[in-house]
Amino acid sequence: MPMRFSNIKIKNDAKIIYLIFGVVLTYFSSYFPDLHNVIGLEGYRISSLVTFASLNGMLFGPLWGSVVSASGMFLHELNSPGYISKNSFNMSSSFFLIICSMVSGFVINKQYKVVAGIFFALIIAWFMFDTGRSAYLYPWFHVLVLLSFLFVSRHSLKFVGTKAYMLISLFYAAIMGILSDHLAGSIAYNYIYDISADDFMSVIYMYPLERMVLALITTFIAYFFFSVLRDVVLSSDDIESDIANKKSKDLEDYLYNDVQSIIEEENSNK
Repeated sequence: MPMRFSNIKIKNDAKIIYLIFGVVLTYFSSYFPDLHNVIGLEGYRISSLVTFASLNGMLFGPLWGSVVSASGMFLHELNSPGYISKNSFNMSSSFFLIICSMVSGFVINKQYKVVAGIFFALIIAWFMFDTGRSAYLYPWFHVLVLLSFLFVSRHSLKFVGTKAYMLISLFYAAIMGILSDHLAGSIAYNYIYDISADDFMSVIYMYPLERMVLALITTFIAYFFFSVLRDVVLSSDDIESDIANKKSKDLEDYLYNDVQSIIEEENSNK
């Protein structure tokens, strides 16, 4: 699994620099052009911010990644009033980005049950609406990705440490976060504007391609950042002590969880 700076012993001033860098990057990404009417819905757009929201979750974790994403959006609103407060849907877009950052961060943290819970809750929320029940095939791609994510997370341990494992991990962190943003946005869009089921059904084969492209872009950007971060960490003077502490903690966990349970079981059989 890719390393995150929040899990590595790095000086506090370096962490602050990373966080500030993330906020600034998110802020400027809000000026990137959005994709308009890409799925055939009038006025619909895909914000480029979702790519960086997912990236923030991977780099900074679910908590700080959400803070960075929300802070970047807040700075943009301060500099360009009306970007968020333009309408009800835009006002809720910050919440979608927070969900995206959280889900991507939870994937990197291997908190798969939390990810599955959030994803499942969004799917259930979709079917709570009449439009959702009529357009019951709309979240088919979300269900497919969730099932494949659960399968891969269970059977990919033998590839740990390889570049393929790292890329797959980053891709699932990206696609799960981006699809969470998408489904949450679809639910809100339907609630606010009362979109017909036919409109949603007309794009069920188009939005997966768009989200896959965004996820792949996020994956390769994240791979670049993690490669740079790895070089920074490996050049740290404290890396040897960090590794020693990690090995010591792993040994302690092994003795406590495995060896002790074996001894207790043997004693109970006597």
